[in-house]
Amino acid sequence: MSGSKRKQYVADFETTTDPLDCRVWGYGLANIETADTVWDVEIGTTIHRFLDRIAEESSVCYFHNLKFDGVFILDYLFNKGYRWVKDNPRKGEFTTLISDQGAWYNLTVHWPSGTRTEFRDSLKKLPMPAADVAKAFKLSISKLKIDYKKPRPVGYQPTMDERTYIAHDVLIIAKAMKVQLGEGMTKLTVGADALNEYKDILGKTIFEKTFPILPESMDAEIRRAYRGGWTYCDFRTQGKLTCAGRVYDVNSLYPSVMYDRMLPYGEPVYCAGLPEATPDYPLFLVSITFTAKIKKDHVPCIQIKGSSRFVNTEYQREIVDPVTLMVSNVDLALWEDHYDMDILSYNGGWQFQGVTGIFKEYIDKWMEVKANSTGGLRALAKLMLNSLYGKYATNPDVTGKIPVFKDGVVGFEQGEEETRDPVYTAMGVFITAYAREVTIRAAQTHYQWFAYADTDSLHLLIDYDPPTLDVDPNKLGAWKREYRFKNALFFRAKTYTELVVPGDCHHDECVEDHAHDEDCHFHGADGCHETHIAGLPVEVQRTLTFDDFVGGRTFGGKLTPKRVPGGVVLLDSDFTLSAA
Repeated sequence: MSGSKRKQYVADFETTTDPLDCRVWGYGLANIETADTVWDVEIGTTIHRFLDRIAEESSVCYFHNLKFDGVFILDYLFNKGYRWVKDNPRKGEFTTLISDQGAWYNLTVHWPSGTRTEFRDSLKKLPMPAADVAKAFKLSISKLKIDYKKPRPVGYQPTMDERTYIAHDVLIIAKAMKVQLGEGMTKLTVGADALNEYKDILGKTIFEKTFPILPESMDAEIRRAYRGGWTYCDFRTQGKLTCAGRVYDVNSLYPSVMYDRMLPYGEPVYCAGLPEATPDYPLFLVSITFTAKIKKDHVPCIQIKGSSRFVNTEYQREIVDPVTLMVSNVDLALWEDHYDMDILSYNGGWQFQGVTGIFKEYIDKWMEVKANSTGGLRALAKLMLNSLYGKYATNPDVTGKIPVFKDGVVGFEQGEEETRDPVYTAMGVFITAYAREVTIRAAQTHYQWFAYADTDSLHLLIDYDPPTLDVDPNKLGAWKREYRFKNALFFRAKTYTELVVPGDCHHDECVEDHAHDEDCHFHGADGCHETHIAGLPVEVQRTLTFDDFVGGRTFGGKLTPKRVPGGVVLLDSDFTLSAA
């Protein structure tokens, strides 16, 4: 039975926090097509009742973070004697799609009655917390709060407030999924939806000719040049309280470079030594062995991963002992502008044909939707614009995890090695290279004011828009001013706090209550801070001020999952801010 003909639901579990009594104490279930108000959400109190209900008919059922809720389902299935199979489950069997990194995509159960339920992860379709989904889709309901640690013994009946909380959680995702599915986006992930639509635009035959499936060994070499976004905390201000400044973000960074940059296509041609850019083959990747030293007053941009000699997250200022890396011509030109490089050898590489505007029709469509829509469609447009490029570099190694049941606890073991055809990794290589180039060159142009960058953002210690920065809130690829700050403390990459100028804060609570209030206390005794600490819950971040950014400082409030009999509990643990 196809996914389009099965009923589509959203569900959510509320669970106890006691490792000795781990179970579902409440659940919500909403039909994506028909649920409109909290009264349309079915509320129950046990996983047994939930699974009996969902097994009444064949359906697709989404959980927002299936990785958590799915363990409770697996615990139930194992205890009832269900058996895991690789695919095509029969009655009393189930199958899963879980990556070797632990990312859940689906769990399909064939019930004794003959019906099937495919549980999917809506977080792969809407990659943001439920609270942010409600805001992005401009829903009339929002995520509520309850006391998660309140004792709820067996037989506990949820209060009206708790029932409303559960209903809101389910209804938020159901309403957003209705918009997404209504646009024909029925794949497992939003990235797969984006690629599927692009294939329809280009046409299957043209797509396959433009982006041929390359041999595994060739793809592996090309993949060595694939790198992520540039996140860098400048050493001149690191750990120091700064003066006032401004934060800028690129309008749709990845779509902007996809729109008009020269991008690769077709079968690459191998070249020994240093490939030469030609009119027919203007792009190339090359393996180089080199040493390097940063030029005076330049930002570093060479990051070396997978080596015991270098820290994975650091950008190198000097490379004394020779290293060998695969690099695109875009990155190579950038590196040579920022470093004095001694290239000891060119070890061969691949030449590519180039084309511009190949994504124009796709981007024009979704930019128009974004510009002329509000709420759900606008949120959807942003997702579709930012999700296509990553699919090109999808890892062909799809070896997964297999659920097992040992000593009454759900666990996971490595499955058999499994691969699939790559899409066209070189496209991901060049798109990300161009995107890094945009941010790094902008940081370099404004070096005298530069303090911090993260992929598509610049944090500059300047209290006016620099004339050399293309500032426009709507233009594709231009820079939009996000907010101004009075002071900032940049601790390291992914760890900083900025005291936002009153009236410039974009937090919803501040916009609603403190837009022009000098005594804004959304978080921090000294005013409203924009704080980011990777790995620390947002609720804790919002309480921090400059004084908290001390190496070795420990914060509570971090929740760590632990699988126990019954499912999963989230245990309180400490987060220590390591030295900058």
